[in-house]
Amino acid sequence: MWRIGFAFWACWQIVKWAAVGAAVLVVLYLWGGFNGAFILAVLAVGLGLWGLKATLGSLYQREETDRRWSR
Repeated sequence: MWRIGFAFWACWQIVKWAAVGAAVLVVLYLWGGFNGAFILAVLAVGLGLWGLKATLGSLYQREETDRRWSR
């Protein structure tokens, strides 16, 4: 049950931050179009989401390892 709960929570975190990033990108695009700031923001949002996924995956692996040893 813990695995399902963590998976849903992790998916929610990624969706939530992806929506925030998309909103920032929309505002930047409407404000200045496709320019250097927009490209930097796309890179920042992409790297941020990749980092979040890597962090949540690492957390899942660490918790799974701890659960195996505690049984």
